[in-house]
Amino acid sequence: MPRRVDKEARRLDVADALFRIAAREGLDGVSMRTVATEAGLSLGAVQRYFQTKDEMLHFAFDQAVQAARARLREIRPQSGGQTFPEALRRALLAFLPTDDRRLAEARVWAAFYAEAAVRPSFAASLDALDGEARANLRAAIVQGRQAGEVISDRSPEALAELILVVLDGLWWSAVRRPAGASTASLEEVVDTAVAMLSPGGADCP
Repeated sequence: MPRRVDKEARRLDVADALFRIAAREGLDGVSMRTVATEAGLSLGAVQRYFQTKDEMLHFAFDQAVQAARARLREIRPQSGGQTFPEALRRALLAFLPTDDRRLAEARVWAAFYAEAAVRPSFAASLDALDGEARANLRAAIVQGRQAGEVISDRSPEALAELILVVLDGLWWSAVRRPAGASTASLEEVVDTAVAMLSPGGADCP
């Protein structure tokens, strides 16, 4: 009896191959054939899971969006007993390119951001992610402020936007760094941003 292949697992394998190519070469290097080769599959095998390149790109993009969404949801006070500054610091540090996989993620995001300028569906997905992130951050900031853990002289909306701008800046800085480069300066940026949002510039461990 032939072995059954988990369709979703194979689609994720294909997406991982696409990420590796995009990290090395940008989305210009992505095609059905190059992804098949990278994944160790035949072109026909890839076409059984994705009928077109666009379908494959959208699936991979959705995986990247879901991963970012999960990390951003961790920015909330009382998560595992953490204060808001501690939760924010932990979440921002999780986006830094501390290994090859995360450097690849940063480069893939840069490629997808550029693609969103010409693909309305990509832009719509990013807008939805940004909208959800702003709402979650605003709620977390209000809760953190009630606990005395967030500065009170700026609106929650402005602070949420500032966090997203810092995150975008961290990723764009990461894109320009070679694999293996120290992230110490980016970690200092994270600590500075967290301190600026904390009453009195409180330190975070």
